Amino acid sequence: MSSSSLTGRTLGKYHLLELIGKGGMATVYKGLQPDVDRYVAIKVLPPHLGQDATYGERFKQEARTIARLQHPHIMPLYDYGTEGDILYLVTPFIEGGSLTDRIRKGARMLSEIDKLLGQIAPALDYAHRQGVVHRDIKPDNIMIDGEGHALLADFGIARLAETAGSNLTGTGGLIGTPAYMSPEQAQGLPVDARSDIYSLGVVIFELVTGIKPYHEETAMQLVLKHINAPVPLLREFAPNASPDLEAVLQKALLKNPGERYQSAAEFAAAFSRAVNTQAEPLETVIFSGSGIPGQTTRDKPPSTSGNIFTNPSVQPMPATMPGQYMTTPPPGTMIVRQGGLNNPLVLLGGFAIIAALVVVLVLILTRPSSEQAASPTQAAVVQTARPTLPPAPVVPTFGAGFFSTLVNPGDSLNVRVEGLGQLRSGERYFAWLANTVSGEALPVGQLTLDPLGNGLLAYSEPNGIFLAGRFNALLIAAQSASTDVPAGDIVYSASIPAEINLALSNILLSIDIPAADGNREFVGRSLLDGALNEAEIASAHAGLAARATTVGSMHLHNEHSINILTGGNEDLNRDGSGDNPGLGFGLAFFLDRINDELNASAEAANTSLVQAQVDLIRVCVNNALNWRDEVLRLENELLAIQDLALAADNLARSTELAGFIINGHDLNANGTVDPFEGECGLAQIEQYGIAVANLTLVEGGLSGLPELVPADMSAAEPTQDAGPTQDAGPTEAPYDAGGL
Repeated sequence: MSSSSLTGRTLGKYHLLELIGKGGMATVYKGLQPDVDRYVAIKVLPPHLGQDATYGERFKQEARTIARLQHPHIMPLYDYGTEGDILYLVTPFIEGGSLTDRIRKGARMLSEIDKLLGQIAPALDYAHRQGVVHRDIKPDNIMIDGEGHALLADFGIARLAETAGSNLTGTGGLIGTPAYMSPEQAQGLPVDARSDIYSLGVVIFELVTGIKPYHEETAMQLVLKHINAPVPLLREFAPNASPDLEAVLQKALLKNPGERYQSAAEFAAAFSRAVNTQAEPLETVIFSGSGIPGQTTRDKPPSTSGNIFTNPSVQPMPATMPGQYMTTPPPGTMIVRQGGLNNPLVLLGGFAIIAALVVVLVLILTRPSSEQAASPTQAAVVQTARPTLPPAPVVPTFGAGFFSTLVNPGDSLNVRVEGLGQLRSGERYFAWLANTVSGEALPVGQLTLDPLGNGLLAYSEPNGIFLAGRFNALLIAAQSASTDVPAGDIVYSASIPAEINLALSNILLSIDIPAADGNREFVGRSLLDGALNEAEIASAHAGLAARATTVGSMHLHNEHSINILTGGNEDLNRDGSGDNPGLGFGLAFFLDRINDELNASAEAANTSLVQAQVDLIRVCVNNALNWRDEVLRLENELLAIQDLALAADNLARSTELAGFIINGHDLNANGTVDPFEGECGLAQIEQYGIAVANLTLVEGGLSGLPELVPADMSAAEPTQDAGPTQDAGPTEAPYDAGGL
């Protein structure tokens, strides 16, 4: 039974009247309970969940837990039940709508937000004390009843979906809403009450400013922002926000759960105190155009409250906001001041100004054309006016393929497709990875569909082959059975330039560099492996220098560290020989080539998403180079020091920086080494590099696709863990008893 066909049917004692909402975890109907003559909301979970024999019992256990949540600001659970393979929950039907409806009108008054948070916070803390974490706090799940009271809804829906495991999410899938997801939830880590507090912080940020803190084109980009991007500053959206208000939102949205507010009540109390420090009405910024710092889109309609002047050019809002209208904002940035509209003098003054402007406008429009032409002011406007360019075409996307690591780098693929079309009888959706140059195709399986038309697929390569480096396209076709290559029409596809896959293979898997410029050949290992090897040996010798008990031993290891990092064999300590215990290439040999690969792949990429992902690797490479330069400076200074006591600070700092080259540095102390300047190092390149190959699906097939042939996956490709295949030198510094 499909939840999309339930209108007009009966579940238990409830008649389903109309479909009122769809989400990733439930379909919502307005229903009637005839025995008490009341309307209810019936939330139907995807039918295939009930096919798991053990899930029915888990559903009942979770439903009983939700039903025990009795709080004035938590939506009560009236009933729950099963019918065939349908699982459903019954709650009150709220006529007042959700918090989303208020946000659509723009930033809210601080006093209104303070009141709402004062209702939501104790309800959330109450649920947390009962051991229930919501997992999907967002404006859609905060209902507003006819009296203006807030009710937290959908407790347990995310938990029910999570307990279904791969039946709903697929391997590596995420439960929740990307725009409001905490960093730990976005990474698939265990979550607790503090995850809900982060999501609540996003909601409050949106209420204060009128927009979410992060905006991106795809769910993947949005999730990465929550994991890695710094918290936007409130003053960028509200220039006159008090420092206290700024500090409260910053703390609520910290990446490390231990540094956030530890309860919703603590958050609400801090927010209330901060509201009292806002001496003047809060001004919120309405951004138009692009080029926003931090790559955050901030276009939004102006609030209909707190704004005396409105543009008379009114046009309908997007279809996602039915029944609402927006005024066309003028170019540039607008400041909207909250409050002040209840004063009759202010209103009269505003109307007087509007009337004066209308009179001036009429006079201008009715002046003779010759007089208008003679106006120097108007002439200047005509000369500087820019033509309005049509917006760039937007290609709808329908999901993506995400590469990940199970055993070896990039050996797994997760596919999620949204809104798949209706299949003909006997057909199924199947997916293939393909190489648009060689024509190789690899069948990766059949998509599992939910009642909403979303498809999920998880595939891991049995031989651990680096899929992200071998295939640059994803194809989805509707056909009756699995085949080696697509047999039906390609209905969705995705591709990236083949140069990107080659670059990733060279960086993360294997490359052959012939001997040149005094260096021997580098064969069968990756550029990242070579860079890590040099950095690890240099770091070991920086540590040996720091532990030296004589100046001579310290200088010996200073020489080693410098030669390893530069690839030289200089006699820097003047003992008659120049030693290099490393590979002999130098760190820059590998990092410069990684940058060359990145430059070539970024140039070939035709999307901002791919170029942005390439930059995630580039920033880690540049950090490593900067730290290397600082280590070289310190080690050269140490060669001139003849007193170990005077060398202590340089030795400690050089050892620390040498470690940063490898492992990065949590500069902003958020518990994560992010792809930011001064943070990520060599160890993070694999993590962020695999994401460069991710594929965004669009409708239709690929043009210029060669004839496809089955890929030969019988032999595993070499991996980074295979170890050196040449006389690479020691991986650790040799024991040096001299001078210790």
